[in-house]
Amino acid sequence: MNKNFTQAGKFNLLLIILTLLFSYSIKSQTTPSLVFKQPKLVAGTNGQIGATYKFSNVVPNINAYVKIENIVNGAVLVNIDDSTLGYYNAWQPTVGGPGTYGSSYIKWDIRFDSAGSNYVFKTLDASATDIDGDNVRVREFININGQSSYSIPTQVPTLLTVSKQKDTDNINGTDPSDSNLHAVGPIINRTGIDTLSQDVRLDFTFSNKSEFKIYTGSEVDNNGTTGAIATDRYHCIYFMHITGFLSLRPTTIQTFSASVDKSKVYLYWTAGELPSSAHFEVERSFDQNNFSTVALVLGPQSSLNNSDQYSYTDNVDQAINHNAIYYRLKEVDMNGSVSYSSIKVVQLSNMNVSSNTVLKIFPNPYMDKITVNYESGEAGKVEIKMFNSSGNVVKKIESVITSGNNNVQIQDLNSLAPGIYVVNVALNGQTINNQKIVKL
Repeated sequence: MNKNFTQAGKFNLLLIILTLLFSYSIKSQTTPSLVFKQPKLVAGTNGQIGATYKFSNVVPNINAYVKIENIVNGAVLVNIDDSTLGYYNAWQPTVGGPGTYGSSYIKWDIRFDSAGSNYVFKTLDASATDIDGDNVRVREFININGQSSYSIPTQVPTLLTVSKQKDTDNINGTDPSDSNLHAVGPIINRTGIDTLSQDVRLDFTFSNKSEFKIYTGSEVDNNGTTGAIATDRYHCIYFMHITGFLSLRPTTIQTFSASVDKSKVYLYWTAGELPSSAHFEVERSFDQNNFSTVALVLGPQSSLNNSDQYSYTDNVDQAINHNAIYYRLKEVDMNGSVSYSSIKVVQLSNMNVSSNTVLKIFPNPYMDKITVNYESGEAGKVEIKMFNSSGNVVKKIESVITSGNNNVQIQDLNSLAPGIYVVNVALNGQTINNQKIVKL
């Protein structure tokens, strides 16, 4: 009896162990971590529509085939998988653009195969990291077609604008969905590639899929800025479940104030003693939701009564078409710990631009042209810009003026959409006036 009981017990124990191992195996397969490395061109011409790249053994015995399905508006494949930055196991294509205003992208078809047959993942997690910009006019974006869900890290406020858009690029009729998940990043650049940069990261999940579509591209904003732009954008898609968190701590900020005078906003704050490697980021928003960093402040200007004194002056000439600006401070430690101040708002209606120049714009409302008339007390170079309600420059005129009465006519405005515009006039680099006008 004892012997038989022992054999039965061993059998039952073995059955339990096998059941647990099987359950663990199934569970581990539901959220695998994929390794994308050493791709090989197996079909088509490198960088052209139809080019197909094989990533072998992204998990054991499963291959990924990444195919260029479409190239739009002058996008260029610079590198199918650049592992010099970021994460070696991630898929990191570098995609260039033409550098002109608007958007460009490459659309990819990603398919998984095992022994010549499509391989279906029950659950596959992925993250697009470092969806940022070039600090001038370029911002990256990613589109996903076929995801079952998505999420945005919430520990820090996101800088991404996420929406669903109608799928207008289903050229082969194989897209899993009739809509794309669209995430566009900020103009601000995040140094390096870091999954802990939660404000420029998008997480998404595929369920019961062997194939889906991803778009990697960029937009060039017509925001009135000048200077060279970085059109080659480094994308990072990591096929794994990311669980990293930032360490949040109480802020050392004691006081924080903001005031506006003419075309400048003056920020002042005091804080307790910071670690030697800590710094502040000044963040700005026009809607109190989407903030971007406008300055790094690495140390105090002075100290008084055991408090460090800080200040920053923000030139807001480019913000003339907004009624208010919101500011907050981000305090960052060497270990990645962050904290935020309260939000301060300044009303741009308080801007008191004064000059010895009298400005008139007529007709207002207008249909196809306007005349800018100004009585100036000095000669020089004048720059006239028209901004639409989104803050984009839609017209720009430069002229040399003399002291006295001057007229500049701006024509060919009939193509502009009806609505409110702001005309900004700057003399010798200094804004002298802003006026709202209405297009009929």
